[in-house]
Amino acid sequence: MSIKSFSSDIAPSPAGTYSMALEAGNFVFLAGQTPRDRDNIRHGDKPFAYQARLTLDNLEAAANAAGLSLKNAVKVSVFLRNVSDAKEFDSLYAQYVGTPPPARILTQSNLVGFDIEVDAILYRPADET
Repeated sequence: MSIKSFSSDIAPSPAGTYSMALEAGNFVFLAGQTPRDRDNIRHGDKPFAYQARLTLDNLEAAANAAGLSLKNAVKVSVFLRNVSDAKEFDSLYAQYVGTPPPARILTQSNLVGFDIEVDAILYRPADET
């Protein structure tokens, strides 16, 4: 099995030693994205909806770099500073994922300086390789 890395000019570049998206077999693993813009400026001071949309846009850009979208997600992990933001997140999230929606975990996390981080595992059907 070969492993291939993908990156995007639309999303911020990794802030550490990791790949934005990594394909292994028919799966693409997307690294956690946060509310950072292309210049790596984090927007943790903005309202939650703005942070969530920017985070999901970054995740979508990483998926697109691999030739997929979040509609190909089979597993998503969501980390929120405030679990009370879960309902607002869910209404935004539903616009990005397919049907049936992917399996998901949503958990409270001690994020510092921002309110959300999301990662995902995508599946590439054999006819799209």
